Amino acid sequence: MTMTVHHRRWLAVSVSACCALVLAIAGIRPWQHTQSPDPHRSAGSAVAAAGVPSTTSTICGRSILRSPYHYHGAPGSYPSGTAGLPTYGTSHSDFPNDTAGIVLPPEAKNYQNWQLKPDTVYYLEPGLHIGSFAANTNDVFVGGYSGRTGTTLSGNYAGYPWAVASDSAVGVTIEYLTIEKYQPVVNQVAINQGGNTGWTIQYDTITLNVPGGGAFAATDNVLRDNCMTLNGQYGFQSAAAVDGDSLTTGPYNVTIEDNEISYNDTCDLSGLLNNSAIGWHDHNPVPARYRNPRCGAVTGDGDQGGFKLWATDGVTIKGNYIHDNWGPGGWADTDNANTTWTGNVITRNESVGIVEEISYNFSITDNYIADNDWTDGLGNPRFPQTAIYISESGSDTTFGGVPACPEASCAQQASYSTRSVISGNVLVDNGGSIFLWQNSNRYCADGFDGACTLVGGRSSSRFTIAACKANLPSAMVSASYTGQKTGSPRRDWWDGCVWKTENVSVTGNTITFNPAHIPGCNTTAWPDCGAGGIFSEYGGPAGPGGWVVPTELTFFQNDVWSGNVYHGPSTFFAWNQGNGNNPVSWADWTGKLTRGDECSSSGERQSGFCVGPFGQDAGSTYHK
Repeated sequence: MTMTVHHRRWLAVSVSACCALVLAIAGIRPWQHTQSPDPHRSAGSAVAAAGVPSTTSTICGRSILRSPYHYHGAPGSYPSGTAGLPTYGTSHSDFPNDTAGIVLPPEAKNYQNWQLKPDTVYYLEPGLHIGSFAANTNDVFVGGYSGRTGTTLSGNYAGYPWAVASDSAVGVTIEYLTIEKYQPVVNQVAINQGGNTGWTIQYDTITLNVPGGGAFAATDNVLRDNCMTLNGQYGFQSAAAVDGDSLTTGPYNVTIEDNEISYNDTCDLSGLLNNSAIGWHDHNPVPARYRNPRCGAVTGDGDQGGFKLWATDGVTIKGNYIHDNWGPGGWADTDNANTTWTGNVITRNESVGIVEEISYNFSITDNYIADNDWTDGLGNPRFPQTAIYISESGSDTTFGGVPACPEASCAQQASYSTRSVISGNVLVDNGGSIFLWQNSNRYCADGFDGACTLVGGRSSSRFTIAACKANLPSAMVSASYTGQKTGSPRRDWWDGCVWKTENVSVTGNTITFNPAHIPGCNTTAWPDCGAGGIFSEYGGPAGPGGWVVPTELTFFQNDVWSGNVYHGPSTFFAWNQGNGNNPVSWADWTGKLTRGDECSSSGERQSGFCVGPFGQDAGSTYHK
């Protein structure tokens, strides 16, 4: 089966937590949070039996979100040191960069930029504040807690597109607020829609904002210890910024740490799905109790999930609890570079746990990834639907590779310019394991992506859509699968215009897979359940034969599995998507390359069938 859409569609249904957040919708009243056992979870699930790691950052509804400030009195200006209010203006104060403090009472009011002073702490008293703020530089918006009541900043579904935003303010801080019921359009957000620099968003509950997302993570932004839940599209996204990276043009030096990101995409940007074997016809993956009636009419466009990164450089995603989102848990899509995923717990998302797509230089280490991609698998049953999905991404070293983030504030962000790593992860009962894919028909100037590759340097030597469109038809590859110089000017257009899954190590991971724990995981409803591996499809942008990309990917791009441990009957797909010998046996998956011909015989090239061997998983163990 070949993929007939350009972008992989994320179609799935959430498998909610054992003690899930359930919503009762009554008109436009706030959704009430209750707890209920989940009928979709298999009683035998390893996660249900063993639980998630003890280090999980469970944030939503916890005391960490409760403000330490308790003032509930007269509004107006206040001096630092006033009891129950944040301090400011000195090195040991709560907000040392600010010079004034103002108490705002609960009311319905919009604050324009000219009404707010820079370098000011705005304390929003406990209660309901309806309206929005156009922030000034170094402003702080902080909530209180008194008499069991916190501070809620609400759009009240009255048409407000955003809660706190600005055209130019840097250094804004937002703390201890519940920010809810704003109505950003799809692909926009309720907080920092302008993409301003140096914002810190922490200890906040960001929820019920539809049909767009919760927050924007721009350059030098920190999102820490937040509950981002039940938003229409994403918990947050990171895309175009006021101050963009010199290579990717998007945000750089972004830290996403210790957040809980859950139940996002309530507006179902995933789209409907079908599987006749289980009676699905135009099935909405969002259960009725989670659908927000304020979404309006949206068109599923494949942009949804826990969060998404676009064209970022130097992002750390650490220690987050990412669960029960519709769509992927986390998704780096299009020309991201130097992304670190570490120490996260990623469970029960409708689709893949972690995605790297047409991006560069990543590290995915020490994450716990369980029960993901159950329904996306049923929605696309003849393509590997996995815990970790790598699509046209890796550490492409051609032309010197993609370097570390160059801006000074990125100094603490790691770089992976020679090798991308997937290591030390624990995978339990996902729809599949780890899959390295390279779409042979995806390249700069393919007519679908409005971006080009990042190889070639940071200046005039970069490849462009126009140049690739003109020169790729003449591109050639040698017998040893290296690009040749062709076209005008004469360059290696093959390697310069193609996003590659290259120089990726898959090592030291533990993969546990029991099909009995996964609903529909059988050869009738979901033939590829439990799959992983590496393949492309016949095709390509230029003159070389259709087998070139599958062969180059599988044997010549230095993608290596080793030292992994498999418990259960995981399967392995290799070389060509249409390879009738898939899944290949463990012996063929691991057999030494010297015993084969790298799928290069005329018969193999003609038929698209190849048993290998593929030379992978040296030193690994397989307990079927």
